[in-house]
Amino acid sequence: MQYEDVKLATFIDRPNRFIAHCKLADEIVTVHVKNTGRGKELLIPETQVALNYQPKKTRKTQYDLIAVKKQGQHWINIDSQLPNQLVKEAQLAGKLNLPDLPVLSHFKPETVYHDSRIDFWGQTNSGQDLWIEVKGVTLENHGVAAFPDAPTVRAVKHVHELTRAVQEGAIAYLLFVVQLDYAHLMTIYRQRAPKLTAAIEAAQQAGVHVVALDCNVAPDTVTLRRAVPFDLNAHFEEAD
Repeated sequence: MQYEDVKLATFIDRPNRFIAHCKLADEIVTVHVKNTGRGKELLIPETQVALNYQPKKTRKTQYDLIAVKKQGQHWINIDSQLPNQLVKEAQLAGKLNLPDLPVLSHFKPETVYHDSRIDFWGQTNSGQDLWIEVKGVTLENHGVAAFPDAPTVRAVKHVHELTRAVQEGAIAYLLFVVQLDYAHLMTIYRQRAPKLTAAIEAAQQAGVHVVALDCNVAPDTVTLRRAVPFDLNAHFEEAD
């Protein structure tokens, strides 16, 4: 994924979950934050950020805040729309490296399954359905990435649907796209999401593939990189 017209700025504050103020050169600009999660460990005053210039008459702001340089060392992409784009690009290029992923004759995004909408549906050459639900991950501490960064009910429903799909004969993946390049482990923040933890445990037992892939991240480019081990029982604590 290549962003056009990215500028580096300094984060000032975040009045609400949708907008932030940043210093760009000598100007204070109001920007749209492309992630409604808390991000308190990332969006710290004086932190360097990447802004995507998107001037349109229909927009209230001209910039999207898409990435943060955590502790002055690592770029973390926070664009919540990006993970699905990366998966789509990788599949079209034949580079989506998921365990036991079969050859697909059909592949399309945003497909209805019962009363839910799953991120991707595919079909194998033998006519077997395949479902992929994608979750972006930006929360990390000491190299352990965790999901979610805010309470979620929707994710629990999606995991239940993946389990149901497998029970009905489909192949299913819960795919965490870790939007950084230095995590050595992926887990679920069970203190924040105990119901999600239980749902994933049941999904794994039913045969749902639970997979994490990290990314090469720069201010203006992001690509899927390699697998990160997933351990549902790993301990995670947020940074103070």
